[in-house]
Amino acid sequence: MDIKDRGTKKWTAMMLPEHVQMLKYLNVDYERVKKPDIDEQGWEEINETLHIAIEFNLPLNFTVWIDGFFDDVEGVLHYIDEINKIVHVVDIKENVHRISFKSIVEVEYKN
Repeated sequence: MDIKDRGTKKWTAMMLPEHVQMLKYLNVDYERVKKPDIDEQGWEEINETLHIAIEFNLPLNFTVWIDGFFDDVEGVLHYIDEINKIVHVVDIKENVHRISFKSIVEVEYKN
């Protein structure tokens, strides 16, 4: 019985750059999270926390939902724009973050 090997032929894997890019997109889409719904009581708590923090200049930690992912923003509340529904937060490096009310998930006092 004679066994034939493939010899010196080497089959290369079929992996195009488009395949790699699509796999990255699939992984990113898999990790996305649906935005949690906040009820009326939750908005009242957020509103109360914001107003106390701006009155006493307390540092806050914002949990923000952006395009399927959560992000944390820490800083002092500088301004609440109720017409455009945006809060202005100044962080430690004195960068101003403009956060939409729609993207706020949670607000808590920073320890």
